[in-house]
Amino acid sequence: MQKRNQKRLSIVLLAMALCSVTFFSFSVRPGGDHFEVYLNKKLVFQQFVTQTAGVKTFSLDQSHVNDQVDIFYSHCGKIGNKRTIVIKDGKNVLKQWRFADIAGKKYMSVGAKEIIALQIKNGDSKLSLYYSSEQLPEGRLLAAVILNTDDNKAMP
Repeated sequence: MQKRNQKRLSIVLLAMALCSVTFFSFSVRPGGDHFEVYLNKKLVFQQFVTQTAGVKTFSLDQSHVNDQVDIFYSHCGKIGNKRTIVIKDGKNVLKQWRFADIAGKKYMSVGAKEIIALQIKNGDSKLSLYYSSEQLPEGRLLAAVILNTDDNKAMP
């Protein structure tokens, strides 16, 4: 009788171990870098860095001239230090914004008007938005920003 109970206990323990391995292999791992881009407090997109979804694109036009682009970047659940947002046309830096290390200040805000003006001045309807920080000094491409060219001429 004792051997039968030991055998049952072994089978139950083995089944529990298999279930645990199965469940944990499909769970989402906590942490990891991710970022979000907002236009006037509305989420445009978010991306986890571990995903290989490619570069996201969003567009701006004359109707966004008074809007605000907010970027949130999380380093494994923590806000970076010495954060910067850079706009590039290919390899050339057109503008860089630096953000102070203020506790509780997690969003980096840039006026859409500034981005649109850079696109018009540069004559390029597609620019790249990069993020860098003390934790990510090499920087990371976040998105491509496309200007709706039909409205370019209305910009002062």
